[in-house]
Amino acid sequence: MVDRTITLISDDGKEIIADILFTYYSEDFQKDYVVFQVRHSGDISAASYVAEDGKNGVLDKIESEEEWSMLEDLLNDYAEEQNANNTCGGGCGSCQGCQGSCDGCEDCEDCGK
Repeated sequence: MVDRTITLISDDGKEIIADILFTYYSEDFQKDYVVFQVRHSGDISAASYVAEDGKNGVLDKIESEEEWSMLEDLLNDYAEEQNANNTCGGGCGSCQGCQGSCDGCEDCEDCGK
């Protein structure tokens, strides 16, 4: 299984685990983006991604309204697709039985939702 998590460091130095919902490359902005959900909180956010080597990179803040608008549209499309497929979006494949009720996918051992 491919690791679909990222570790974020909060301002106070705490590690925060987030599940990657999807990645996207924008031709318009010439950037890679990662959209993620903070594990166990439900908070969803995004960042631009700059690769540093084959495995690692850094996340950068998204500051333009145009970028946020694009990512919001993509997230809405993603959510519609997940609802149509009756999955939690965790990518683990274990929540196929949630039948669109993603609140019922809590305590999934694979994706943490």
